[in-house]
Amino acid sequence: MGSKGSTTLLPSRVRPLSAHVKLTENCQARCVTCDYWKSRWHDAIDTDHAIDLVNQIAAAGIRSLRLTGGEPLLRRDLFHILEKADTSSLKRIVLQTNGLLIKKLHEEINASPITKVCISLDGLKQTNDLIRGIRGYFELALEGVQMLRGKRIAFSVTLNRLCADELRNFAEVARGVGADLEFNILSRSLYFLKDADIASLWPEPDDVSEIATFLREVVKRPEYEVDYITRYYQREEIEEPPCVLGFLQVFVLSNGDVLTGCYPLSPVGNILRDKLDTVLASEAYLQQSMAMLRRECPGCTCGIESSLAMQHAVSSGFFEISRLKQRGNGTGHVLAPQPGQAEPVART
Repeated sequence: MGSKGSTTLLPSRVRPLSAHVKLTENCQARCVTCDYWKSRWHDAIDTDHAIDLVNQIAAAGIRSLRLTGGEPLLRRDLFHILEKADTSSLKRIVLQTNGLLIKKLHEEINASPITKVCISLDGLKQTNDLIRGIRGYFELALEGVQMLRGKRIAFSVTLNRLCADELRNFAEVARGVGADLEFNILSRSLYFLKDADIASLWPEPDDVSEIATFLREVVKRPEYEVDYITRYYQREEIEEPPCVLGFLQVFVLSNGDVLTGCYPLSPVGNILRDKLDTVLASEAYLQQSMAMLRRECPGCTCGIESSLAMQHAVSSGFFEISRLKQRGNGTGHVLAPQPGQAEPVART
């Protein structure tokens, strides 16, 4: 394995907890951290296939669905799909969005079975609009958020050099609109980042210190996670934990390809020709998920909190108990995705 770990507690068949679905890869933002907007993508999953896919996800016993992209709100049939599909057994339906269309479509979002809206923002107004390539992006997203009703809200920030010194103020803005705070870290191995300007956003030593303090004191992340992110941004050699995402998540791309919770690896099936449960039960899916545990992959930072939590099972258990006590006392409102939730933030 890439790091110390045991496979004795793993199931003989992969039964993901969460499905991440890209009904489109198209996006109208022009982010320096992403390449989606540089291409015009063909959405191969039509309306009927999309409805059937959601039904298959529910039938497979998966209880969490994340609609990501690209920008999922560019799919004009998105709300029709959610209306016609049987979503009754899904406990969480997360919309991962850049936020540019929330104001326009807030009524449709409010009336939908979506339970959580996660907006990608990479800093305060000037920083975010620079990184995201759209003037007025930040304010438009916030205006839209304040029109949402009955939905959990989260801001998803990529920890980077430009926003490092404003993260505390960013957290205050999130609190002000009732939003949780989620984060991800820069990665250079994902297909939609191949020509992105990651180098200009890589934190300098002082930025890394700011980020670590923010994660430790504001977001209340466990020390092993803060240590990993600090060493990662300092470009130190790290013994990577076994990647557990193959057992926690299934990804479906807009061309129908099914991935074992990992973007750099090859697809193990396609929902336009195979049933989802057939792919999940396949030897190819299981073997690739096992290979991910052994870190036989290009490597990325997706879901690192889940893999680290598995590696530090005892300490993460105490962390979760502490977090729940904080929530019971009305504190700890600004939180990142928690270990075990299997919801690393996707870019949009």
